[in-house]
Amino acid sequence: MRRIVLTLKPEGTCPFHVGAIQYVPDESFENGFTLIFLHAMNLHKEIFEPMLRHLLKQTSGIQIREAWCIENPNQGQSSRLNQKLLSTPKYRGHWTAAEYSRAVHTFLTSNVHGIDFATRKLIGLAHSGAAPSLLLIQDETPQIMFHGFVFLDPAILPSGKVSSRILCDLFGNWAKSKRHTWDSRATALKQLSTTAFKRWEPLGVQLFENALHPSADGSSVTLACSPMQEAAYYMSPQADLIERPFEIFTQLTAADELPIHLIVCPNDEYKGKTSEMKHTQIALVNNMTKGSVQIIEGGHMVSLYRTVGHSVKDNEQFPQTEPVLCSKAIVQVLEKLQFGAGARL
Repeated sequence: MRRIVLTLKPEGTCPFHVGAIQYVPDESFENGFTLIFLHAMNLHKEIFEPMLRHLLKQTSGIQIREAWCIENPNQGQSSRLNQKLLSTPKYRGHWTAAEYSRAVHTFLTSNVHGIDFATRKLIGLAHSGAAPSLLLIQDETPQIMFHGFVFLDPAILPSGKVSSRILCDLFGNWAKSKRHTWDSRATALKQLSTTAFKRWEPLGVQLFENALHPSADGSSVTLACSPMQEAAYYMSPQADLIERPFEIFTQLTAADELPIHLIVCPNDEYKGKTSEMKHTQIALVNNMTKGSVQIIEGGHMVSLYRTVGHSVKDNEQFPQTEPVLCSKAIVQVLEKLQFGAGARL
Protein backbone atom coordinates (compact mmCIF):
# COMPACT_ATOMS: atom_id res chain seq x y z
CA MET A 1 0.00 0.00 0.00
CA ARG A 2 1.02 3.60 -0.57
CA ARG A 3 1.17 5.96 2.38
CA ILE A 4 0.79 9.74 1.95
CA VAL A 5 0.90 12.25 4.82
CA LEU A 6 -1.04 15.51 4.50
CA THR A 7 -1.42 18.42 6.91
CA LEU A 8 -4.17 20.98 6.60
CA LYS A 9 -3.33 24.45 7.86
CA PRO A 10 -5.84 26.32 10.07
CA GLU A 11 -8.89 27.41 8.10
CA GLY A 12 -12.58 28.15 8.53
CA THR A 13 -13.94 27.23 11.94
CA CYS A 14 -10.90 25.11 12.85
CA PRO A 15 -7.95 27.09 14.25
CA PHE A 16 -5.64 24.05 14.28
CA HIS A 17 -3.36 22.23 11.90
CA VAL A 18 -4.98 18.88 11.10
CA GLY A 19 -2.75 15.96 10.12
CA ALA A 20 -3.93 12.92 8.17
CA ILE A 21 -2.51 9.86 6.46
CA GLN A 22 -3.92 8.44 3.25
CA TYR A 23 -3.39 4.70 2.75
CA VAL A 24 -3.97 3.49 -0.81
CA PRO A 25 -4.13 -0.28 -1.40
CA ASP A 26 -2.11 -1.85 -4.19
CA GLU A 27 -5.40 -2.41 -6.01
CA SER A 28 -7.46 0.74 -5.56
CA PHE A 29 -11.01 1.00 -6.93
CA GLU A 30 -12.16 4.44 -8.08
CA ASN A 31 -15.76 3.72 -7.03
CA GLY A 32 -14.77 1.81 -3.92
CA PHE A 33 -15.18 2.75 -0.28
CA THR A 34 -13.18 5.57 1.26
CA LEU A 35 -12.63 4.68 4.92
CA ILE A 36 -12.34 7.57 7.38
CA PHE A 37 -10.75 6.49 10.69
CA LEU A 38 -10.85 8.48 13.95
CA HIS A 39 -8.49 7.33 16.71
CA ALA A 40 -8.94 7.10 20.48
CA MET A 41 -7.65 9.60 23.03
CA ASN A 42 -3.90 10.10 23.57
CA LEU A 43 -3.00 8.17 20.43
CA HIS A 44 -2.12 9.32 16.89
CA LYS A 45 -3.00 9.00 13.22
CA GLU A 46 -0.58 6.09 12.62
CA ILE A 47 -2.24 3.88 15.23
CA PHE A 48 -4.40 1.88 12.78
CA GLU A 49 -1.49 0.90 10.55
CA PRO A 50 -1.01 -2.65 11.93
CA MET A 51 -4.67 -3.41 11.24
CA LEU A 52 -4.71 -1.63 7.86
CA ARG A 53 -1.82 -3.76 6.61
CA HIS A 54 -4.22 -6.70 6.82
CA LEU A 55 -7.42 -4.90 5.84
CA LEU A 56 -6.05 -3.43 2.62
CA LYS A 57 -4.73 -6.83 1.53
CA GLN A 58 -8.11 -8.57 1.91
CA THR A 59 -9.19 -10.69 -1.05
CA SER A 60 -12.92 -11.02 -0.37
CA GLY A 61 -13.93 -8.84 -3.30
CA ILE A 62 -14.49 -5.71 -1.26
CA GLN A 63 -13.68 -2.63 -3.32
CA ILE A 64 -11.70 -0.09 -1.30
CA ARG A 65 -10.44 3.12 -2.82
CA GLU A 66 -8.39 4.29 0.18
CA ALA A 67 -8.30 4.71 3.94
CA TRP A 68 -7.71 7.98 5.77
CA CYS A 69 -6.67 8.35 9.40
CA ILE A 70 -7.33 11.89 10.60
CA GLU A 71 -5.51 13.07 13.71
CA ASN A 72 -6.99 14.81 16.74
CA PRO A 73 -5.27 18.24 16.74
CA ASN A 74 -3.91 17.96 20.29
CA GLN A 75 -2.35 14.54 19.73
CA GLY A 76 0.41 12.92 17.71
CA GLN A 77 2.48 15.04 15.36
CA SER A 78 -0.38 17.52 15.00
CA SER A 79 0.10 18.48 18.63
CA ARG A 80 3.59 19.81 17.90
CA LEU A 81 2.29 22.03 15.09
CA ASN A 82 -0.49 23.29 17.35
CA GLN A 83 1.60 23.67 20.52
CA LYS A 84 1.46 27.46 20.66
CA LEU A 85 -2.34 27.56 20.56
CA LEU A 86 -2.72 24.51 22.80
CA SER A 87 -0.60 26.25 25.46
CA THR A 88 -2.93 29.24 25.72
CA PRO A 89 -5.35 29.55 28.67
CA LYS A 90 -8.27 28.73 26.35
CA TYR A 91 -6.96 25.23 25.63
CA ARG A 92 -4.34 24.37 28.25
CA GLY A 93 -6.81 22.55 30.48
CA HIS A 94 -9.66 22.16 28.02
CA TRP A 95 -10.54 19.70 25.27
CA THR A 96 -13.81 18.23 24.01
CA ALA A 97 -15.13 15.74 21.48
CA ALA A 98 -16.39 18.69 19.44
CA GLU A 99 -12.82 19.91 18.79
CA TYR A 100 -11.91 16.65 17.06
CA SER A 101 -15.25 16.60 15.24
CA ARG A 102 -14.66 20.13 13.94
CA ALA A 103 -11.15 19.22 12.76
CA VAL A 104 -12.34 16.14 10.87
CA HIS A 105 -15.22 18.04 9.30
CA THR A 106 -12.88 20.84 8.21
CA PHE A 107 -10.48 18.34 6.63
CA LEU A 108 -13.27 16.55 4.75
CA THR A 109 -14.86 19.75 3.42
CA SER A 110 -11.67 21.66 2.58
CA ASN A 111 -10.62 22.18 -1.02
CA VAL A 112 -7.01 23.05 -0.14
CA HIS A 113 -5.74 19.47 -0.41
CA GLY A 114 -7.43 19.03 -3.80
CA ILE A 115 -9.58 16.05 -2.77
CA ASP A 116 -13.36 16.22 -3.15
CA PHE A 117 -14.61 13.91 -0.43
CA ALA A 118 -18.21 14.76 -1.41
CA THR A 119 -17.76 12.56 -4.49
CA ARG A 120 -16.47 9.57 -2.51
CA LYS A 121 -18.29 6.70 -0.83
CA LEU A 122 -17.41 7.51 2.78
CA ILE A 123 -17.51 5.04 5.65
CA GLY A 124 -16.82 6.57 9.07
CA LEU A 125 -14.96 4.37 11.56
CA ALA A 126 -14.19 5.42 15.14
CA HIS A 127 -12.54 3.67 18.04
CA SER A 128 -13.30 4.27 21.73
CA GLY A 129 -13.38 7.97 22.69
CA ALA A 130 -13.45 9.06 19.04
CA ALA A 131 -17.01 7.76 18.65
CA PRO A 132 -18.65 10.90 20.13
CA SER A 133 -16.63 13.01 17.69
CA LEU A 134 -17.79 10.96 14.69
CA LEU A 135 -21.39 11.35 15.84
CA LEU A 136 -21.03 15.09 16.40
CA ILE A 137 -20.03 15.55 12.75
CA GLN A 138 -23.77 15.20 12.10
CA ASP A 139 -24.19 18.65 13.69
CA GLU A 140 -21.66 20.35 11.41
CA THR A 141 -22.49 22.17 8.19
CA PRO A 142 -22.26 21.53 5.36
CA GLN A 143 -23.46 18.02 6.09
CA ILE A 144 -21.15 15.16 5.14
CA MET A 145 -22.88 12.22 3.50
CA PHE A 146 -21.62 8.96 4.96
CA HIS A 147 -22.65 5.57 3.59
CA GLY A 148 -22.25 3.90 6.97
CA PHE A 149 -20.70 4.07 10.43
CA VAL A 150 -18.52 1.42 12.07
CA PHE A 151 -17.85 1.81 15.78
CA LEU A 152 -14.94 -0.13 17.33
CA ASP A 153 -15.68 -0.66 21.04
CA PRO A 154 -17.05 2.88 21.17
CA ALA A 155 -17.40 5.22 24.14
CA ILE A 156 -21.01 6.10 23.36
CA LEU A 157 -22.20 6.75 26.90
CA PRO A 158 -25.92 6.53 27.79
CA SER A 159 -27.39 9.79 29.09
CA GLY A 160 -28.66 9.91 32.65
CA LYS A 161 -26.80 6.83 33.81
CA VAL A 162 -24.57 6.85 36.89
CA SER A 163 -22.27 4.34 35.14
CA SER A 164 -21.52 6.88 32.41
CA ARG A 165 -20.20 9.48 34.83
CA ILE A 166 -18.30 6.79 36.76
CA LEU A 167 -16.49 5.83 33.55
CA CYS A 168 -15.66 9.46 32.76
CA ASP A 169 -14.27 10.00 36.25
CA LEU A 170 -12.31 6.75 36.05
CA PHE A 171 -10.57 7.71 32.82
CA GLY A 172 -10.17 11.34 33.81
CA ASN A 173 -8.42 10.46 37.05
CA TRP A 174 -6.30 7.85 35.30
CA ALA A 175 -5.22 10.41 32.69
CA LYS A 176 -4.12 12.87 35.38
CA SER A 177 -2.12 10.28 37.31
CA LYS A 178 -0.37 8.26 34.61
CA ARG A 179 3.28 8.67 33.78
CA HIS A 180 3.87 11.05 30.89
CA THR A 181 7.63 11.82 30.81
CA TRP A 182 10.69 9.63 30.12
CA ASP A 183 14.37 10.32 29.52
CA SER A 184 14.22 9.02 25.92
CA ARG A 185 11.91 7.48 23.33
CA ALA A 186 13.64 4.13 23.76
CA THR A 187 13.05 4.19 27.52
CA ALA A 188 9.41 5.18 27.04
CA LEU A 189 8.64 2.44 24.53
CA LYS A 190 10.47 -0.19 26.57
CA GLN A 191 8.60 0.75 29.75
CA LEU A 192 5.21 0.94 28.02
CA SER A 193 5.72 -2.39 26.22
CA THR A 194 6.07 -4.16 29.56
CA THR A 195 3.26 -2.30 31.36
CA ALA A 196 0.38 -0.42 29.74
CA PHE A 197 1.03 -1.83 26.25
CA LYS A 198 2.21 -5.30 27.16
CA ARG A 199 -0.54 -6.91 25.06
CA TRP A 200 -0.11 -4.61 22.08
CA GLU A 201 1.03 -5.90 18.72
CA PRO A 202 4.77 -5.00 18.48
CA LEU A 203 4.33 -2.69 15.49
CA GLY A 204 1.68 -0.78 17.45
CA VAL A 205 4.15 -0.18 20.28
CA GLN A 206 6.82 0.98 17.83
CA LEU A 207 4.41 3.39 16.13
CA PHE A 208 3.51 4.95 19.48
CA GLU A 209 6.68 6.99 19.17
CA ASN A 210 4.46 9.31 17.10
CA ALA A 211 2.64 10.18 20.32
CA LEU A 212 5.89 11.26 22.04
CA HIS A 213 7.45 14.70 21.73
CA PRO A 214 10.69 16.20 23.04
CA SER A 215 10.18 18.24 26.20
CA ALA A 216 10.61 22.02 26.08
CA ASP A 217 14.24 21.85 27.20
CA GLY A 218 15.06 18.78 25.08
CA SER A 219 16.17 16.69 28.06
CA SER A 220 13.32 14.17 27.89
CA VAL A 221 10.27 13.05 25.93
CA THR A 222 6.67 13.53 26.92
CA LEU A 223 3.23 12.52 25.72
CA ALA A 224 2.02 14.73 22.88
CA CYS A 225 -1.41 14.98 24.48
CA SER A 226 -1.01 16.53 27.91
CA PRO A 227 -2.55 14.75 30.91
CA MET A 228 -4.49 17.95 31.68
CA GLN A 229 -6.15 17.99 28.27
CA GLU A 230 -6.86 14.27 28.22
CA ALA A 231 -8.45 14.47 31.67
CA ALA A 232 -10.43 17.54 30.60
CA TYR A 233 -11.87 15.58 27.68
CA TYR A 234 -13.25 12.85 29.93
CA MET A 235 -14.45 15.28 32.59
CA SER A 236 -15.97 17.81 30.18
CA PRO A 237 -19.62 18.82 30.66
CA GLN A 238 -21.98 15.91 30.04
CA ALA A 239 -23.61 17.73 27.12
CA ASP A 240 -20.29 17.65 25.23
CA LEU A 241 -19.26 14.05 25.75
CA ILE A 242 -22.43 12.20 26.72
CA GLU A 243 -25.77 13.85 26.10
CA ARG A 244 -25.53 15.18 22.53
CA PRO A 245 -23.53 12.24 21.09
CA PHE A 246 -25.92 9.75 22.67
CA GLU A 247 -28.91 11.73 21.41
CA ILE A 248 -27.53 11.59 17.86
CA PHE A 249 -26.81 7.87 18.20
CA THR A 250 -30.36 7.23 19.43
CA GLN A 251 -31.82 9.28 16.58
CA LEU A 252 -29.73 7.49 13.94
CA THR A 253 -30.59 4.02 15.20
CA ALA A 254 -34.29 4.91 15.44
CA ALA A 255 -34.35 6.38 11.93
CA ASP A 256 -32.73 3.19 10.60
CA GLU A 257 -31.57 4.87 7.41
CA LEU A 258 -27.78 5.01 7.83
CA PRO A 259 -26.19 1.57 8.35
CA ILE A 260 -24.56 1.40 11.80
CA HIS A 261 -22.31 -1.45 12.85
CA LEU A 262 -20.87 -2.18 16.27
CA ILE A 263 -17.73 -4.22 16.83
CA VAL A 264 -17.76 -4.75 20.57
CA CYS A 265 -15.38 -6.35 23.08
CA PRO A 266 -17.61 -7.31 26.05
CA ASN A 267 -14.77 -8.85 28.05
CA ASP A 268 -12.60 -5.77 28.37
CA GLU A 269 -10.21 -4.70 31.10
CA TYR A 270 -12.63 -2.53 33.05
CA LYS A 271 -14.22 -5.17 35.30
CA GLY A 272 -17.82 -4.68 34.28
CA LYS A 273 -17.84 -0.88 34.40
CA THR A 274 -18.59 -0.68 30.66
CA SER A 275 -21.38 -3.30 30.70
CA GLU A 276 -24.35 -0.92 30.88
CA MET A 277 -22.91 1.24 28.13
CA LYS A 278 -22.31 -1.70 25.81
CA HIS A 279 -25.66 -3.38 26.50
CA THR A 280 -27.41 -0.10 25.69
CA GLN A 281 -25.52 0.29 22.40
CA ILE A 282 -26.20 -3.30 21.38
CA ALA A 283 -29.92 -3.04 22.17
CA LEU A 284 -30.33 0.10 20.05
CA VAL A 285 -28.46 -1.30 17.06
CA ASN A 286 -30.21 -4.68 17.29
CA ASN A 287 -33.51 -2.87 16.76
CA MET A 288 -32.31 -1.70 13.35
CA THR A 289 -32.75 -3.45 10.03
CA LYS A 290 -29.62 -1.67 8.72
CA GLY A 291 -27.48 -2.34 11.75
CA SER A 292 -25.38 -5.19 13.03
CA VAL A 293 -23.34 -6.19 16.06
CA GLN A 294 -20.19 -8.27 16.10
CA ILE A 295 -18.64 -9.59 19.28
CA ILE A 296 -14.85 -9.80 19.20
CA GLU A 297 -12.40 -10.78 21.91
CA GLY A 298 -9.09 -9.15 22.73
CA GLY A 299 -9.84 -6.22 24.99
CA HIS A 300 -10.66 -2.59 24.42
CA MET A 301 -7.65 -1.85 22.18
CA VAL A 302 -8.85 -4.49 19.76
CA SER A 303 -6.97 -3.17 16.75
CA LEU A 304 -3.62 -3.43 18.56
CA TYR A 305 -3.78 -6.28 21.05
CA ARG A 306 -2.07 -9.58 20.47
CA THR A 307 -2.85 -12.93 22.03
CA VAL A 308 -0.02 -14.85 23.61
CA GLY A 309 0.34 -18.25 22.00
CA HIS A 310 -0.48 -19.66 18.60
CA SER A 311 -3.74 -20.37 16.83
CA VAL A 312 -4.20 -22.48 13.72
CA LYS A 313 -7.24 -21.04 12.00
CA ASP A 314 -8.11 -20.73 8.32
CA ASN A 315 -4.68 -22.21 7.50
CA GLU A 316 -2.86 -19.33 9.17
CA GLN A 317 0.36 -20.72 10.66
CA PHE A 318 1.38 -17.70 12.71
CA PRO A 319 0.57 -16.15 16.09
CA GLN A 320 -3.04 -15.01 15.97
CA THR A 321 -3.21 -11.24 16.43
CA GLU A 322 -6.20 -9.03 17.06
CA PRO A 323 -5.27 -6.62 14.25
CA VAL A 324 -6.10 -9.56 11.97
CA LEU A 325 -9.37 -10.26 13.76
CA CYS A 326 -10.28 -6.59 13.73
CA SER A 327 -9.61 -6.29 9.99
CA LYS A 328 -11.74 -9.39 9.34
CA ALA A 329 -14.58 -7.93 11.38
CA ILE A 330 -14.45 -4.71 9.33
CA VAL A 331 -14.35 -6.71 6.09
CA GLN A 332 -17.57 -8.46 7.14
CA VAL A 333 -19.23 -5.08 7.61
CA LEU A 334 -17.99 -3.81 4.23
CA GLU A 335 -19.29 -6.98 2.57
CA LYS A 336 -22.77 -6.20 3.89
CA LEU A 337 -22.52 -2.62 2.70
CA GLN A 338 -21.16 -3.46 -0.75
CA PHE A 339 -23.23 -6.50 -1.64
CA GLY A 340 -26.45 -5.40 0.05
CA ALA A 341 -27.03 -8.61 1.94
CA GLY A 342 -29.12 -8.69 5.09
CA ALA A 343 -27.59 -6.50 7.75
CA ARG A 344 -27.38 -9.12 10.49
CA LEU A 345 -23.93 -10.62 11.01
